[in-house]
Amino acid sequence: MRKRIISLGLSIAILASASAGLGLAVRASETASEGMTEAQMQTETEPEEAQQAESSSQGSDVTELPEDVYTDAAGQVITPETAQALDNSDLGVTNIENTADSEQEAENVAQAAEETLQVPEDNGAEDMDKSTIGAAFDNSYQFDKEDATVYVTEEAAVKAEPSDDAEDLTVLEKYSSIHLTGSNGLKYWEVRFGGEIGYLDNAVITRDRAEIEALREDDLRKEETEAQSKQEQEEIIAEKATEAKEEWAQALKESRREELAKQTRSLNWNGAVLSRSKGSVYGPSGKETYYNLNMSGCVRNMNRRGYYYDVWVRNDGCKMFGDYIMCAANLGVHPFGSLVECSLGTCIVVDTGGFAAGNPNQLDIAVTW
Repeated sequence: MRKRIISLGLSIAILASASAGLGLAVRASETASEGMTEAQMQTETEPEEAQQAESSSQGSDVTELPEDVYTDAAGQVITPETAQALDNSDLGVTNIENTADSEQEAENVAQAAEETLQVPEDNGAEDMDKSTIGAAFDNSYQFDKEDATVYVTEEAAVKAEPSDDAEDLTVLEKYSSIHLTGSNGLKYWEVRFGGEIGYLDNAVITRDRAEIEALREDDLRKEETEAQSKQEQEEIIAEKATEAKEEWAQALKESRREELAKQTRSLNWNGAVLSRSKGSVYGPSGKETYYNLNMSGCVRNMNRRGYYYDVWVRNDGCKMFGDYIMCAANLGVHPFGSLVECSLGTCIVVDTGGFAAGNPNQLDIAVTW
């Protein structure tokens, strides 16, 4: 449809131009003939007549029309309204073409801009050194080139970026070494480890290996001093604990001794109790008598046997070896160290006597009476 409208407009323009040219030619010939003789007119008009005859033979179908008559592309007479409609249609086509051209141009510009903004794919090229490419956007990436092995004076983290808030790539142990590749006047310097770039706080970096060795020796001395101090503290604590335990045992023994000192009879016996006035009674284990001799020899004999108790005297006069009353017995029935109950309390066998042969169950109680 669009091509037909364009063709129709072009045909109308060509027809109007041809008609105007033909009218001008006729008027010019009439004017020239008024001032010429008949012979001259015949002589000069012969070629023109020949040309007109030729033109007439070629365009005999063309008829000059009044100026207010409109025709279409085929030469048919049309109304002025139809002619105006055709003109408007031609103008609309022109606007449509201009609009289409503008949209196409805008589309081409947008496509070119998109292609410009596209990032080329990485075809496997090696990563560029941050110290080279980063200087354009961050001063902290500007480094003086280094190629040295350095050491850290304390445990430190290698950062992914030269910032305290950056991710930790790894943590270096105290006194470990690392490859320094860049330095500057800022806090973080560039290092490489395992093929990666990282950033390390220069406050923990030293280039002097001797300094590291000296620090190691200082640490060893500190460790030895701390170990010795710890041992001394442990010994002091143990000593204090022993003292406290002994004091507690002593306090317990004194409390126990105070109770024993006041005892006057066996807590498990309700019968007669041996006394100065009652020189012989039958107690819970049999016949009981008493004697008053120096017991130091008996105590030494018991010490040799592994019995180490205090020697003391109860309030009622009973001679005590630790918590027990010393007594003599038949060793075949009650061996040394045996605990035997008597009317006065619990006895420990530390001696024997001639009585044991006649009465194997008799006990002879050591007292101060």
